[in-house]
Amino acid sequence: MTDFGNIIIIGHRGAAGTVFENTAESILAAIHIGVMYVEIDVWKTRDGELILYHDAYLERLTDQKGFIYDLDYESVQKIRLKNNASIPSLKDVINIAKTHHIKLLVEVKDENAVKDAFHLLKCEMDYSDFIIGSFFHKPIMELKIQYPLVQTSVMLECVPVDFGHYLKRVNPDYVTVSVQSYNEYLIKTVQDQQRRLVFYTVNSESEMKQMLQINPWAIITDYPERFIK
Repeated sequence: MTDFGNIIIIGHRGAAGTVFENTAESILAAIHIGVMYVEIDVWKTRDGELILYHDAYLERLTDQKGFIYDLDYESVQKIRLKNNASIPSLKDVINIAKTHHIKLLVEVKDENAVKDAFHLLKCEMDYSDFIIGSFFHKPIMELKIQYPLVQTSVMLECVPVDFGHYLKRVNPDYVTVSVQSYNEYLIKTVQDQQRRLVFYTVNSESEMKQMLQINPWAIITDYPERFIK
Protein backbone atom coordinates (compact mmCIF):
# COMPACT_ATOMS: atom_id res chain seq x y z
CA MET A 1 0.00 0.00 0.00
CA THR A 2 1.33 3.43 -0.92
CA ASP A 3 1.82 5.80 1.98
CA PHE A 4 0.32 9.17 1.09
CA GLY A 5 1.74 10.77 4.19
CA ASN A 6 -0.10 13.82 5.43
CA ILE A 7 -1.78 14.64 2.11
CA ILE A 8 -5.50 15.20 2.71
CA ILE A 9 -7.80 13.37 0.27
CA ILE A 10 -10.79 15.48 -0.79
CA GLY A 11 -13.75 13.88 -2.57
CA HIS A 12 -14.48 15.68 -5.84
CA ARG A 13 -18.17 16.53 -6.03
CA GLY A 14 -18.55 13.73 -3.51
CA ALA A 15 -17.20 10.55 -5.04
CA ALA A 16 -17.90 11.57 -8.63
CA GLY A 17 -16.00 8.72 -10.24
CA THR A 18 -18.47 6.14 -8.97
CA VAL A 19 -21.61 8.02 -7.88
CA PHE A 20 -23.36 10.82 -9.77
CA GLU A 21 -21.64 14.11 -8.97
CA ASN A 22 -22.87 16.76 -6.51
CA THR A 23 -25.69 14.61 -5.16
CA ALA A 24 -26.44 13.65 -1.58
CA GLU A 25 -25.68 10.04 -2.56
CA SER A 26 -22.24 10.96 -3.90
CA ILE A 27 -21.36 12.94 -0.78
CA LEU A 28 -22.51 10.11 1.47
CA ALA A 29 -20.44 7.65 -0.59
CA ALA A 30 -17.33 9.80 -0.07
CA ILE A 31 -18.07 9.98 3.65
CA HIS A 32 -18.40 6.19 3.79
CA ILE A 33 -14.98 5.87 2.11
CA GLY A 34 -13.52 8.03 4.87
CA VAL A 35 -12.81 11.50 3.48
CA MET A 36 -12.27 14.46 5.79
CA TYR A 37 -13.37 16.98 3.14
CA VAL A 38 -15.79 17.00 0.23
CA GLU A 39 -15.52 19.50 -2.63
CA ILE A 40 -18.84 20.80 -3.98
CA ASP A 41 -19.97 23.30 -6.63
CA VAL A 42 -22.57 25.96 -5.91
CA TRP A 43 -24.81 28.09 -8.12
CA LYS A 44 -27.55 30.54 -7.16
CA THR A 45 -31.02 30.20 -8.65
CA ARG A 46 -32.88 33.13 -10.14
CA ASP A 47 -34.71 33.66 -6.85
CA GLY A 48 -31.63 33.36 -4.66
CA GLU A 49 -31.48 29.74 -3.46
CA LEU A 50 -28.03 28.17 -3.32
CA ILE A 51 -27.86 24.76 -4.98
CA LEU A 52 -25.27 22.10 -5.83
CA TYR A 53 -24.53 21.93 -9.55
CA HIS A 54 -21.35 22.15 -11.60
CA ASP A 55 -22.19 23.32 -15.10
CA ALA A 56 -23.78 26.59 -16.12
CA TYR A 57 -25.92 24.68 -18.61
CA LEU A 58 -28.33 21.81 -18.03
CA GLU A 59 -27.69 19.44 -20.93
CA ARG A 60 -24.81 17.32 -19.62
CA LEU A 61 -26.36 16.39 -16.30
CA THR A 62 -30.10 16.50 -17.02
CA ASP A 63 -32.53 15.97 -19.90
CA GLN A 64 -33.37 19.68 -19.82
CA LYS A 65 -31.95 22.52 -21.91
CA GLY A 66 -30.95 26.02 -20.82
CA PHE A 67 -28.99 27.49 -17.95
CA ILE A 68 -29.22 26.59 -14.28
CA TYR A 69 -29.09 30.22 -13.12
CA ASP A 70 -32.16 31.13 -15.20
CA LEU A 71 -34.36 28.82 -13.13
CA ASP A 72 -36.13 29.54 -9.87
CA TYR A 73 -35.77 27.10 -7.01
CA GLU A 74 -39.22 25.55 -7.52
CA SER A 75 -38.25 24.64 -11.09
CA VAL A 76 -34.90 23.22 -9.94
CA GLN A 77 -36.68 20.97 -7.43
CA LYS A 78 -38.71 19.42 -10.27
CA ILE A 79 -35.64 18.54 -12.34
CA ARG A 80 -34.17 15.08 -12.15
CA LEU A 81 -30.53 14.42 -12.92
CA LYS A 82 -29.69 11.66 -15.38
CA ASN A 83 -29.45 9.17 -12.51
CA ASN A 84 -32.95 10.28 -11.39
CA ALA A 85 -31.61 12.04 -8.28
CA SER A 86 -32.70 15.53 -7.31
CA ILE A 87 -30.46 18.59 -7.18
CA PRO A 88 -29.64 19.27 -3.51
CA SER A 89 -29.50 22.68 -1.90
CA LEU A 90 -26.43 23.94 -0.09
CA LYS A 91 -28.51 23.84 3.09
CA ASP A 92 -29.10 20.10 2.55
CA VAL A 93 -25.39 19.42 2.17
CA ILE A 94 -24.42 21.55 5.17
CA ASN A 95 -26.76 19.38 7.23
CA ILE A 96 -25.09 16.22 5.88
CA ALA A 97 -21.64 17.63 6.67
CA LYS A 98 -22.65 18.56 10.21
CA THR A 99 -24.30 15.20 10.85
CA HIS A 100 -21.27 13.24 9.65
CA HIS A 101 -18.60 15.64 10.98
CA ILE A 102 -16.88 16.35 7.69
CA LYS A 103 -15.66 19.63 6.21
CA LEU A 104 -16.54 21.34 2.95
CA LEU A 105 -14.51 22.91 0.18
CA VAL A 106 -17.12 25.05 -1.54
CA GLU A 107 -16.42 26.27 -5.07
CA VAL A 108 -18.85 29.04 -5.95
CA LYS A 109 -19.51 29.05 -9.69
CA ASP A 110 -21.34 32.40 -9.78
CA GLU A 111 -19.28 35.45 -8.79
CA ASN A 112 -22.44 37.14 -7.49
CA ALA A 113 -23.13 34.25 -5.13
CA VAL A 114 -19.86 34.20 -3.17
CA LYS A 115 -21.10 36.40 -0.33
CA ASP A 116 -24.47 34.63 -0.19
CA ALA A 117 -22.75 31.25 0.09
CA PHE A 118 -20.39 32.57 2.75
CA HIS A 119 -23.17 34.00 4.90
CA LEU A 120 -25.10 30.73 4.83
CA LEU A 121 -21.96 28.72 5.67
CA LYS A 122 -21.01 31.16 8.44
CA CYS A 123 -24.45 30.88 10.04
CA GLU A 124 -24.39 27.08 10.00
CA MET A 125 -20.74 26.05 10.45
CA ASP A 126 -17.58 27.07 12.26
CA TYR A 127 -14.95 28.83 10.18
CA SER A 128 -12.70 25.80 10.65
CA ASP A 129 -15.26 23.53 8.95
CA PHE A 130 -15.40 25.10 5.50
CA ILE A 131 -13.22 26.66 2.82
CA ILE A 132 -14.85 28.94 0.26
CA GLY A 133 -13.26 29.42 -3.14
CA SER A 134 -13.90 30.43 -6.72
CA PHE A 135 -12.35 31.04 -10.11
CA PHE A 136 -13.70 34.58 -9.61
CA HIS A 137 -11.02 36.05 -7.37
CA LYS A 138 -12.28 39.56 -6.72
CA PRO A 139 -15.16 38.50 -4.41
CA ILE A 140 -12.80 36.08 -2.67
CA MET A 141 -10.33 38.91 -2.05
CA GLU A 142 -13.12 41.19 -0.78
CA LEU A 143 -14.44 38.47 1.50
CA LYS A 144 -11.03 37.94 3.08
CA ILE A 145 -10.64 41.67 3.72
CA GLN A 146 -14.04 41.91 5.39
CA TYR A 147 -13.83 38.59 7.27
CA PRO A 148 -10.16 37.82 7.98
CA LEU A 149 -10.94 34.54 9.77
CA VAL A 150 -12.72 32.93 6.82
CA GLN A 151 -10.70 30.28 4.98
CA THR A 152 -10.53 31.22 1.30
CA SER A 153 -9.16 29.64 -1.84
CA VAL A 154 -8.44 30.84 -5.34
CA MET A 155 -9.05 28.28 -8.08
CA LEU A 156 -6.63 28.31 -11.02
CA GLU A 157 -6.17 26.59 -14.36
CA CYS A 158 -2.98 28.48 -15.16
CA VAL A 159 0.00 30.26 -13.59
CA PRO A 160 -0.73 34.02 -13.59
CA VAL A 161 1.91 36.55 -14.61
CA ASP A 162 3.61 38.07 -11.54
CA PHE A 163 1.91 35.42 -9.45
CA GLY A 164 3.69 36.30 -6.20
CA HIS A 165 2.40 39.87 -6.22
CA TYR A 166 -1.05 38.72 -7.29
CA LEU A 167 -1.25 36.17 -4.49
CA LYS A 168 -0.30 38.73 -1.86
CA ARG A 169 -3.03 41.03 -3.11
CA VAL A 170 -5.80 38.44 -3.17
CA ASN A 171 -4.45 36.84 0.03
CA PRO A 172 -6.11 33.40 -0.01
CA ASP A 173 -5.33 30.72 2.53
CA TYR A 174 -5.37 28.05 -0.17
CA VAL A 175 -4.39 27.85 -3.82
CA THR A 176 -6.33 25.19 -5.73
CA VAL A 177 -4.77 24.44 -9.10
CA SER A 178 -5.15 21.92 -11.91
CA VAL A 179 -2.74 18.99 -11.83
CA GLN A 180 -2.15 19.73 -15.52
CA SER A 181 -1.39 23.46 -15.15
CA TYR A 182 1.36 24.16 -12.65
CA ASN A 183 5.10 24.75 -12.59
CA GLU A 184 7.91 25.06 -10.05
CA TYR A 185 7.37 28.82 -9.83
CA LEU A 186 3.79 28.35 -8.65
CA ILE A 187 4.77 25.72 -6.10
CA LYS A 188 7.64 27.77 -4.69
CA THR A 189 5.54 30.95 -4.54
CA VAL A 190 2.75 29.25 -2.61
CA GLN A 191 5.22 27.60 -0.23
CA ASP A 192 7.27 30.77 0.31
CA GLN A 193 4.10 32.67 1.21
CA GLN A 194 3.09 29.85 3.58
CA ARG A 195 -0.22 29.16 1.89
CA ARG A 196 -1.68 25.71 1.37
CA LEU A 197 -1.58 24.02 -2.03
CA VAL A 198 -4.43 21.86 -3.35
CA PHE A 199 -4.38 19.98 -6.67
CA TYR A 200 -7.35 18.84 -8.77
CA THR A 201 -8.32 16.42 -10.25
CA VAL A 202 -5.89 13.68 -9.21
CA ASN A 203 -7.23 10.30 -10.34
CA SER A 204 -4.37 8.16 -11.62
CA GLU A 205 -1.43 6.47 -9.95
CA SER A 206 1.03 8.48 -12.06
CA GLU A 207 -0.62 11.75 -11.00
CA MET A 208 -0.45 10.70 -7.36
CA LYS A 209 3.27 9.88 -7.74
CA GLN A 210 3.74 13.49 -8.88
CA MET A 211 1.85 14.69 -5.84
CA LEU A 212 4.02 12.66 -3.48
CA GLN A 213 7.05 14.52 -4.81
CA ILE A 214 5.38 17.92 -4.33
CA ASN A 215 3.65 17.07 -1.02
CA PRO A 216 0.70 19.49 -1.27
CA TRP A 217 -1.72 20.07 1.58
CA ALA A 218 -4.45 18.15 -0.26
CA ILE A 219 -5.56 16.58 -3.51
CA ILE A 220 -9.08 16.49 -4.96
CA THR A 221 -10.07 13.22 -6.59
CA ASP A 222 -13.08 11.57 -8.24
CA TYR A 223 -11.95 8.28 -6.69
CA PRO A 224 -11.15 8.78 -2.99
CA GLU A 225 -11.30 5.00 -2.51
CA ARG A 226 -8.08 4.71 -4.54
CA PHE A 227 -6.15 6.73 -1.98
CA ILE A 228 -7.93 5.94 1.30
CA LYS A 229 -7.45 2.37 2.42
